Amino acid sequence: MSKEIIPGGQSISIIIMFIIGSSLFMGTSGESGNSSWIAIILAVLLAIPLMLIYARLHTLFPGENLFDMLISVFGRVIGRVFSCLYIWYTLHLGSLVLRNFGEFSKTVVLTSTPMLAPMLIIGLLCIWVVNAGMEVVGRSSKFLLLFTFTVIVVVQLLSVPKYDYQHLKPLLHSGWGPVFSDVAGSFTFPFAEIVVFLGAFTVLPRKGSAARVLISGVVIAGVIIIGVSVRNLLVLGPEILSSLYFPSYVAVSRINVGDFLTRIEGSSAIVFIASLFIKTSLCLYVSCQGITRVFNLESYRSVVLQMGLIMVYMADFIYKDITQMQYFAYHIYKVYALPFQLFIPLLLWITAEITVRRAGARKEPSP
Repeated sequence: MSKEIIPGGQSISIIIMFIIGSSLFMGTSGESGNSSWIAIILAVLLAIPLMLIYARLHTLFPGENLFDMLISVFGRVIGRVFSCLYIWYTLHLGSLVLRNFGEFSKTVVLTSTPMLAPMLIIGLLCIWVVNAGMEVVGRSSKFLLLFTFTVIVVVQLLSVPKYDYQHLKPLLHSGWGPVFSDVAGSFTFPFAEIVVFLGAFTVLPRKGSAARVLISGVVIAGVIIIGVSVRNLLVLGPEILSSLYFPSYVAVSRINVGDFLTRIEGSSAIVFIASLFIKTSLCLYVSCQGITRVFNLESYRSVVLQMGLIMVYMADFIYKDITQMQYFAYHIYKVYALPFQLFIPLLLWITAEITVRRAGARKEPSP
């Protein structure tokens, strides 16, 4: 098993880039219209206790990843069954992210190019960086996060003249029902997706560092997503926003500074590619770690190429069109992903706590 260790700052960068991956361009669930930003805030607050549970698992099983935990707690058979489920989830999630990029390329950028071509390029790049190791992923994410943050801040400032604050009114015009529905959608996509990082817990530098890394990453990513969502709402309005597949790209395309600074949406597209590259790379790394643990392989690097190509192939046929992709992301995914993000980790945590306490009770000397 790989025992790569990366600094906490790089781990936080990976988490931030992972969370903002697809959500920056596709947006989050938006049934509540101009109140969707409230749902994102509530989703971040809801995700923090879940991050503490994930961090507790790191404390109970220092130096082990998700697959080690599952097999240690549930045994060889049931633990491997759960591990296979997470291998599928990470492989599927990576394919979904690649398809997001494929649809974006086909719809907006490379309209005459077969969708498989750009997905294959990103897929091969992910295969290369994962094969190089998580240290490379960590350093790449830290550099790309600096670039991403710079672009987002500049674009936010340039967007201010386009703001129409009337788009925020009336607040909660449809009541709290749509907001709570959006909370569930925003919780599962993108914040609770960080359950994938449990499969890379062996890279954390020391015992007890998981809580700081996870909570910092989720909060910072949440602030970025809230800022971008409010910007899109103020520029486009709730009606136009709900009808677009890639609202961030359209919102940024409306920015013009005189006659010399136009077409800056290309910089936002680069940010999208950078974040999905990190997200797909982490999904690929964790799925390979799962295969290694389930089949007792010597190194995850022996299956990186195969799993990466499978991920690209899945991305090519997983949806019929962009409409089906959007429907799955906003309606089906929040039900589909919940067992992986919440139910199984909760069961793992509760069972682990009981097991550890029983083991401690046995070690206590009898009077």
